[in-house]
Amino acid sequence: MKHHLLASFYPLARHPRRNALLLALCCCTMLAAAPAQASAPQEKVFCTNAPRAQWISEAQARERFRAQDYVLVKYKVSRGNCHEFYAVDAQGGVVESYLHPITGEAVRTTRLPPPVPTKPGSASEQRSR
Repeated sequence: MKHHLLASFYPLARHPRRNALLLALCCCTMLAAAPAQASAPQEKVFCTNAPRAQWISEAQARERFRAQDYVLVKYKVSRGNCHEFYAVDAQGGVVESYLHPITGEAVRTTRLPPPVPTKPGSASEQRSR
């Protein structure tokens, strides 16, 4: 039997919703790599020193970020005290956005385009073999 990439995940390969599961896995992988690609360490964003009692809630921040428009969204409070979002859109593009925690205004937004698929037999694919 020829070795297949999904051989170790054979039960997953037969799963009726495997395409959705594989898409979610790819999105998670892209999202995990996005912070390293989207901003450099010297580009720290600072928002406020105000107490968190004055901040808008996470739900309000998600609404202003329009989180419902994305396939996958990761939220956290940044070291610079901003509402920080990493998101993947339906086309695979990655967005990193910082919202001011009191006003909800975007402080900085960075967009990375979706990855360009390589054609089978391309030079870059042959080099990796």
